[in-house]
Amino acid sequence: MAHRDSLTSGEKKLLKVFGGRVREIRERKKQSVYDLTGDDMPITNRQHWQMIENGKKNIQLVTVFKIAECLDVEPAELFK
Repeated sequence: MAHRDSLTSGEKKLLKVFGGRVREIRERKKQSVYDLTGDDMPITNRQHWQMIENGKKNIQLVTVFKIAECLDVEPAELFK
């Protein structure tokens, strides 16, 4: 099977839905990206977080758990 560098439209939609859910939870908790990122946090890079929320970053499973930790939710909550 050949390696693909680009995502399908369906995959891009999944990333946007996931990112929107991350943003929804963050805003509901009244936290900014600055509150959740930094050298002492599981996700250190603010731009990385913003790319996730905007559906521009295809993340690894480990990152899902880091996001959940930052938001103080169970990982499954990110997929509801």
